[in-house]
Amino acid sequence: MMKGLNKDYGSIMKLPGILGKPDMVVTFDPKYSVIIFRNEGHWPIRRGIDTFEYYRKKIRPDIFQKSSGLVNDHGESWANLRTAANPIMMKPKLVRAYIPDIDTVAKDFIRRVTTIRDENNEMPDDFQNELNKWSLESIALIALEHRLGLLSEVDNPENQKLINAVKDFFLLAYELDVQPSIWKYYKTPTFNRLMESFDVMTTLSKKHIDRAIERIGNQTENDESQEESVLKKILQVDKDYAVVMALDMLLAGIDTTSAAVSGLWYNLAKNQKAQDKLREEIMKLLPDVHAPLTPESLNSLPYMRACVKESLRVAPIVGGNMRCIDRDIVLEGYQIPKGSHCVMGSMTMAKDEKFVERADEFIPERFLKETQSGCPSAKDFHPYLMLPFGFGARACIGKRFAEMEIEVLTIRLLREYKIEWNYEPISYANGLIVTPASKLKYRITEL
Repeated sequence: MMKGLNKDYGSIMKLPGILGKPDMVVTFDPKYSVIIFRNEGHWPIRRGIDTFEYYRKKIRPDIFQKSSGLVNDHGESWANLRTAANPIMMKPKLVRAYIPDIDTVAKDFIRRVTTIRDENNEMPDDFQNELNKWSLESIALIALEHRLGLLSEVDNPENQKLINAVKDFFLLAYELDVQPSIWKYYKTPTFNRLMESFDVMTTLSKKHIDRAIERIGNQTENDESQEESVLKKILQVDKDYAVVMALDMLLAGIDTTSAAVSGLWYNLAKNQKAQDKLREEIMKLLPDVHAPLTPESLNSLPYMRACVKESLRVAPIVGGNMRCIDRDIVLEGYQIPKGSHCVMGSMTMAKDEKFVERADEFIPERFLKETQSGCPSAKDFHPYLMLPFGFGARACIGKRFAEMEIEVLTIRLLREYKIEWNYEPISYANGLIVTPASKLKYRITEL
């Protein structure tokens, strides 16, 4: 849709709002993104998810009275939560401390992959759900200091309910909050389904969080040399904030991370030279397949980081970035009044030949520090062209954790296995995030 709008209307257009939704200015040129971000204000406002806000403020104020979370909060309440969480969630040392545990989850998942292959070594039709189990198991370990057991033979059925509810949230909230809907005037069946999904997500997550807080309360003092956990650090700041942050980590860390992994694996499967080059880097990192990954071992992986960046460019999980400007601005001779919602079509721009040379090709080398002969370079990109984790004060607070999870799992896969794709190009489904619609029939074989 964004690509079509760009083709029909050019680099800037107004998308009229209907049924109570605001008009939106949509831009497809990074030079406009510079102006928009520079006028986002001291406490940036990004249009929230109205159904999410309704549930948290109207139906569950018992949990969300102080804060409805970083996605929907604005102004001082958002700033207070972000200020409390930033030094914890964005601290590289704390993120690295989780590498050994996340490595254990990754090894468990790769072992599971080898048991669910068919006779052609291909993944089952529901492999996206298997990736969701891995991502929930990983983020739960970070948010709750606890394994949920999703990768074991006997899984608690409540875990699958949580995964299904999160999936429904991303699809149904898109239908109600992005597409035209009358839910604010009449509570439609789709709205009621979404409220049920919110109930499932909140109830099950809160149960895990309460148990985690109780475990922490019963712990003896840690060794001073050991880094305290995310949950414990936020609890020391504010218990209400800790509950909201843990809830949001569980909800935001499932489909997003698994979609990013599925895109990366697809691009590596379709580009064997890149896969082989990445494997060479991994072999140097792990000459012994049984050696554990350590915080130090992940410090030097330039080609891995290049592959992740290039995959997020060609297979992004969000369509763009959004801001509400706090003063009048002028774009291409048009006056955009204060308070306007501006959408920057990052997905479209990052795959536009006007901004990216050989835009349709998967070329990780473009993101390497040293320019490769005959290879396009990301150094030629406009700095505001590609922002997969957002920008500035409202950038994704879980970025470092997500990247670490993706890298660790991919290391464990490619260290022992080759991944291939033998089907038509993968298709995608639109929701609040972009997720694979195709069955993920990767072929995974021993080296």
